[in-house]
Amino acid sequence: MSNKHKEAPIRYLDTIEPVEVKWLAKPYIPTGKFILLMGDPGIGKSTLAVNIAAALSTGRPILGSDSEPITGSVIFQSAEDNVADTLKPRLMAAGADCSKIAIIDCAGLDISADLHILDNAVRDTKAKMLVLDPLQAFIGADADLCRAADMRRLLGGLAVIAEKHECAILAVGHMNKASGTKSLYRGLGSIDIAASARSVMLIERSEDEPDIRVIKHIKSSLAPEGGPLAFRIGRDSSVSFLDAYDDDYAADIMEDGKREWASSTILSLLSTGPRSGADIQRICADAGISERTVNRAKKDLGIRSIRKPDGWDWTLIGQKQ
Repeated sequence: MSNKHKEAPIRYLDTIEPVEVKWLAKPYIPTGKFILLMGDPGIGKSTLAVNIAAALSTGRPILGSDSEPITGSVIFQSAEDNVADTLKPRLMAAGADCSKIAIIDCAGLDISADLHILDNAVRDTKAKMLVLDPLQAFIGADADLCRAADMRRLLGGLAVIAEKHECAILAVGHMNKASGTKSLYRGLGSIDIAASARSVMLIERSEDEPDIRVIKHIKSSLAPEGGPLAFRIGRDSSVSFLDAYDDDYAADIMEDGKREWASSTILSLLSTGPRSGADIQRICADAGISERTVNRAKKDLGIRSIRKPDGWDWTLIGQKQ
């Protein structure tokens, strides 16, 4: 049956009972949702993901959250680390119960072509979390990381699996430093990736203490954003969380993180030429970036507004109109 003849039932919302969001670590990791963990290469994203998986496998608090601890299985798909000599030793150092950590033994796993494999694996293991590290490695040759339609399709499929099995899907995303800038990012792909995520965490180094990493909660669709979390990585790749920052400093680094994310998004959207300012604001809003933060990032980047018959275009300095 073609789509134009397809029928579907209609439901009125008064027949649907509201339910509370469940959490593995409130407000950072909601159950049954797509979550994004991103940062520069080598910053400790995989190590933190291992720590999260280990805590879940043994019922310890995750990210120092005061959410009631949950014990559950984890599927950890690492495309960059050998399971025997890197992933398992890291999990053991993090205190994981490796009988609750599984991998899908499938070379070249592709979200697009192999969505049924992911679905069946989560069902069979009753996994509470699926880790894709890094997300880019599982996109496949038939999809473009920077094409919005491809990302909506693929991540929509992951979201269905997450909700159906009440399994958090944690995607690790590499970021590349933009040329000529200190802390503006490029390279993650379409902004639809962040827009699809219900929670986005960004890892950076502390400017005052370079051996300390800081988790900035830069998007939270289901609860107020959590405060920054600081941690150190030991020589055996273990993670130790530190006391919370004072409120003033926490507010400062959260604002910095949001402006960096807004800047990277705007740069990506303008990479092919001028674009409607209204479109940029709408896309950023969908990704959880406020209008105020977008306007501050616009000023930081020195973006010009060019009047057009149907509104205002934004353009980078020196960009052809």
